[in-house]
Amino acid sequence: MNKGIVGCALGAVLLATAAGLSPASAEGALAVGMTASVTKDGVAFGTAINYKSEEEARKAALDYCHKFKGAPKAVAQCKLVGTFKDKCYAISMDPKAGTPGAGWSIAVEKADAEKRAVANCKATAGSDRRQFCVVQESKCDGGKDSGAKDSDTKDSGAKDSGTKNSGGNN
Repeated sequence: MNKGIVGCALGAVLLATAAGLSPASAEGALAVGMTASVTKDGVAFGTAINYKSEEEARKAALDYCHKFKGAPKAVAQCKLVGTFKDKCYAISMDPKAGTPGAGWSIAVEKADAEKRAVANCKATAGSDRRQFCVVQESKCDGGKDSGAKDSDTKDSGAKDSGTKNSGGNN
């Protein structure tokens, strides 16, 4: 499941680069798929940054979520959870398979998105797994940050209003 998240996000970035999109495009979106049982069915993510339009970013994020490997029941539940422009997203998970911890967030600053994603993961992880929630992926669109975090062994947003939504801030 973890390699799939990195693959989906990396694919979005590579496609945007191949299409010649510039950071000035700066439209992004995040899609998440999850069932009532994250421990049993996992979580699917799809991300898109630096697209020309919000519509293209939405479509790409949903497409990547639907292509996510390793969590077919979660994939069937993929929904757009947020769009953003010139912001950052972060995805945090407990890296152990079969655990419920998962969170995401979108914020103006990458550090804020990461902090909120970890807090949202901890809120869903259960008391015995909270300490294992880590940022799996974080990136910014619009050229805000060239130092995106993609963990080699771990995986990985929504408008910055601070409203909780099943593991994420919208």
